[in-house]
Amino acid sequence: MTEKTPGLLEMSLAKTIEWMFNKAVSMDEFEGDSLVAVDEKVIQLTFTDLAQTFFVTYYADHQHFTVQNHLMGAADAHVKTTVSDWISHKTQSDEALAQTFIAAMQAIEIDWEEHLSKYVGDTVAFHMGNTVRSGKKNLNGVSEKVGETLREYLQFEINLLPTKSQVSFFNQQVSETAERVEQLQQKIQSLAK
Repeated sequence: MTEKTPGLLEMSLAKTIEWMFNKAVSMDEFEGDSLVAVDEKVIQLTFTDLAQTFFVTYYADHQHFTVQNHLMGAADAHVKTTVSDWISHKTQSDEALAQTFIAAMQAIEIDWEEHLSKYVGDTVAFHMGNTVRSGKKNLNGVSEKVGETLREYLQFEINLLPTKSQVSFFNQQVSETAERVEQLQQKIQSLAK
């Protein structure tokens, strides 16, 4: 079986996730200290609702993530989650290293008020921070809704992500085509004899 080469969409998603992770580390009050435990470990991160897998590596020396769509060899740990569970910090794993990675990512602490104050001023940033803190009670529901909305937008509005049935249908067509090609190849070989 040949290895599937990632397409433009998969590579774009990987680079977007890489940018978001690196931006979070650059804004982290502790400068990514929580991630030292997973330094240079390859974490296979699968978003089951998007049917997308990424290979995430953090390099503590450079405080930098790389995110790729493929890997030569095996990952050190595997995290399976949905986008909404990842956003709402509900992701769990039975693997120790995977759980360490999840905890390290959740430990990233960003002082949003400080960063916002550079653009909107201290007073507005403070009020926005208060609003966010008081709204955290509803964060889980909002996070789930955001994740679901993002998935639906990518699948149905701009048709960037296929639905499960579309993937299944495509896989079936590929299998049928491969079978026909193999039959044709056998016929050609028998005629050449």
